[in-house]
Parts: sequence; C-alpha cells; structure tokens
Amino acid sequence: MKLLLALLCLAGPLLAGPTVVYVSESGEKHIAVWTLDEATGALTRTGEAPLPGAPGSLCLSPDHRHLHASVRTTKQFATLAVDPKNGALSDPSFADAGFNAAYVRTDKTGRWLLAASYSEGVIGSSAIRDGRVTGLPVVTLETGKKAHCIQTDPANRFAFVPHVGELNKVEQLRFDEQTGMLTPNQPSNLPGGPGEGPRHMQFHPSGRWAYFVNEQGKSVTLCDYDAALGTLKARQSVPTVPEEWRDKGSCADIHVSADGRFVYASNRGHDSLAVFSVNALTGELTALGQTPTEKTPRSFALTPGDAFVVSAGEGSHRLIVYRRNAETGALTPLKTYDCGKGPAWVMSVKLD
Repeated sequence: MKLLLALLCLAGPLLAGPTVVYVSESGEKHIAVWTLDEATGALTRTGEAPLPGAPGSLCLSPDHRHLHASVRTTKQFATLAVDPKNGALSDPSFADAGFNAAYVRTDKTGRWLLAASYSEGVIGSSAIRDGRVTGLPVVTLETGKKAHCIQTDPANRFAFVPHVGELNKVEQLRFDEQTGMLTPNQPSNLPGGPGEGPRHMQFHPSGRWAYFVNEQGKSVTLCDYDAALGTLKARQSVPTVPEEWRDKGSCADIHVSADGRFVYASNRGHDSLAVFSVNALTGELTALGQTPTEKTPRSFALTPGDAFVVSAGEGSHRLIVYRRNAETGALTPLKTYDCGKGPAWVMSVKLD
C-alpha cells in the first residue's frame, strides 16, 4: 500500500495538464495557443484557432472544457472545445450576439455568458447549454455608451458594468442565475471620480473589496462592497503613473494576485504595468512603481500559481513574460516573443 501511494504521488505531477496561454490576435482573426514552462517561464507556440472575424475578449467555462470568445467584427460569440491534454482549440460553434461585445465573462455557474458592448452601450446575457453559447441573448439592456466590462459578484447575485468616457460610472445590477436576467439595482450606478472613467474591475479574493482601473484617470479605485445590497462605495484612488504622466496615455486592464496581496494595472502610452500592495485589513493600496512593457499593453494575465505574468503589446505585436516575486510583488522581465497582429486579449489556465 505504501508503495502504491508513493507511485501515485510521483504520478500526480506527470498527469497534471499544462499551463496554457491564449491570445486573441485580432489582426490575424485567430486565437493563438501557447504553452508555458512552469519552471522557466518560457512560452512555446503550439497552435491557433481561426475565426470568421477579429477576436477580442476571452473567457473559460468553470470546468475549463470550453473557451468562449467575442468575435467582434461579426458580432458573434464563439465557443471552442479545449483539449485537456494540450489546450488545443477545436470544434468551433457560433451564436449571434446582437452587438459588438468588448468583454465577455461567464457567471459563476457557467450557464450564462455575460457581455458588454462599448460601441452600442448595451449588455446582454446568453444561455450556455452543454458548454456552448446558444441563440440570441435572453436579455439585452441599455446601460449607455462605452460599457467596457461586466462581472458578477462572488455570490453570483449581482453584476457590475464599468463605463469609461463621459458616462464615467459603474452600473449596478441584480442578476438571476436561474433565468439569466439582469435588472437595475438601487442605486443604479456608482459615479466615477472626476475624469476617472472606470474600465475593468476585479474583486479581491476576500469579497470585501473591488478594484477598478480608470482609463482616463490613470488610476486604480478601491471600493468597499456591500454583499447584502450588491452596492459599491469608493474609498481610495491611487495613480498608476508618475505625476508627469497624469495627462497622457490611458489605463486598460487590472488583475489581483490570488493571495490578495497585490494589484496590477496596465498603462498604455506610459507602456508599463503598475504594481500596488494591498493592506490586508483595509484593502487600501500602496503604489510600488511601474515595470516597462511592450508598446500599448492592452491586456495581461497572471498565470495560475501567480509565478509569472504575460503581457501583450498591442502596438508592438509582441508578448513579454515576467517572473513575479510572491513576497514583494515585483516583476522581472524574462523574454519577449513575436505574435500575430493586434494582440487584444491574454488569458491563462492550468489544465486538469
């Protein structure tokens, strides 16, 4: 019995799947598949999946068996099967979105694909059946131009939609995971700070706080979250760039480390990733500086385990990999890689 247990322990790592990085190469109309070496951080391109139009935002089903993509130029949602052995994408199916989705995300059950349209100012919820998006959205709701993101809260009861530009708000909604319905909450929105323009968001692992990256404000805003009411209250805003850059460039993406100790945000124009430490008691941020990236870092991802960060340079058509220090949050650049034109989204997963 002891020998059997020892063999199983040895076999466990060998049977575990790879860490895969998916990149929407919008200028090439395909999703690229890369494998990450978990010891060195090296990337190896292993394939690509063609699409009928330019892909944008990506998300995975909770069981990691399907990948969903916004095909922006054809106003569709694509669903592709994920090979658990190598991350290869196959067997695409398509559903009409009814709008050009800048952002897609499944709810916590994996039964609904939520989407936000920047150009048309609407959000929608589409049914997922047998892992695939089917039919038109069951609900489409106008929230205003430049809706840039949609996410449910940790309990899957509420949803939030940041809007950049003149609306400068975060829409607050109720979400019904049984029907996929989205309805306005009260109050219906959280106003952004002067000139901020919230773009993307992430909840802290504790569920107590949410962080918004502000496109125009070049800052990150901390909000307290009332889980019972589904409402946010802004408490702190910290710049992502040096003072001399406050009137130049724009922010794009944001991520929180799995341990909740650090927040990262991307700066376009300044072409950097801003690093913040998180106070474990208050959620408040302390700026730790910026790390240079490739040109126009629209999207980036922390790889599972948070040992590495992969950032896409939309302006340089290159990826850059960093090793992340778990204690200090610091990023050390390792290597850059040529990729297809216009990398618009980066996502990483550890396959089972």
